[in-house]
Amino acid sequence: MLQFVDGTFTACLGEKKGLDEVLELLDKTSKRIQKVVDETKEDTWRQSAVYERIMQSPDSTDEQKIKAFIKKARTLDQLEGLNSQLSLLYTLQIFAFKVKVLEVTVTKMNEQLTKSGILTKTGELEEVKKNVDALKILIEAQYESMKEIRETKTKALDYIK
Repeated sequence: MLQFVDGTFTACLGEKKGLDEVLELLDKTSKRIQKVVDETKEDTWRQSAVYERIMQSPDSTDEQKIKAFIKKARTLDQLEGLNSQLSLLYTLQIFAFKVKVLEVTVTKMNEQLTKSGILTKTGELEEVKKNVDALKILIEAQYESMKEIRETKTKALDYIK
């Protein structure tokens, strides 16, 4: 499952965490990132306007214009990265919630069928449970992919300063 460490999720091999905990961690993380986006957005647009004025100013040198262009692009890319991360977190939250609902539904169905005596073979239901477990693994993989994208983007932009 996923574990929240130092502001990020990491996969915990061999350690089972409930989807409720994952949902709670996703909720906390998305709220934190939403707050950062909200705080950053206005400042980003203000900085972009300043960089735009520098680029359009006849008094600016070509070097100043290039630096302003790069800084504007980097600032907007950082905001876009935050928004992308937030969007992925929301998608992951929705997906995790749907998996939780599916897991609860399958468990209740299994209990009802067992109580009623109708369920003589649990093979099909066990297969569904395996699929739910596979969906949980998919959530982890999606997070790892998101983490790699963030790390790659950060590394790619480190040369621009």
